[in-house]
Amino acid sequence: MGQSMVAITDADCTGCDLCIPHCPFEALLPLATNPPERKHKKRPVVVIASQCVGCLSCIGSCPTKALHEILMPPISITSPLLTTSDDPETEQIRRWGKKGLGWA
Repeated sequence: MGQSMVAITDADCTGCDLCIPHCPFEALLPLATNPPERKHKKRPVVVIASQCVGCLSCIGSCPTKALHEILMPPISITSPLLTTSDDPETEQIRRWGKKGLGWA
């Protein structure tokens, strides 16, 4: 049995950010800017593959079902989500303190 990870279907992500507080490893973050070709007004959420441990606790939080599980082969050396060596530029989410989410 292989390890699982989470992927996001960009076209289905509305940028509602409801999935972000459900990730205890801070692997889901919004992009810093909204891509110009995007049809939704809000910027999408992306998976930071280096942070995702495959707990899948975020999947049920998406109202549009944009989050889905992908399986990694048992002998996989690198994440199937890594398409570049650099993570995309994301916006940091304040989880604790004044005006923070307060949970994750």
